Amino acid sequence: MNKLVEEWIHKAENDFLDAENNLKSQQIPTDTVCFHCQQVAEKYLKAYLISRNKSFPQIHNLIHLM
Repeated sequence: MNKLVEEWIHKAENDFLDAENNLKSQQIPTDTVCFHCQQVAEKYLKAYLISRNKSFPQIHNLIHLM
């Protein structure tokens, strides 16, 4: 697997871990959980695009990335 793809996947998994950990809190910061979930999706999309040799602009828009 491409090293850059692995890096994006690793970052996505860290965001997923952050979301999971926040969901276990007594007081759940829903805005933070939502942010990290969006980041997971974005980073996995970017890893996929890189794996397919597709370029993408530096954006955070999931619709545009898809």
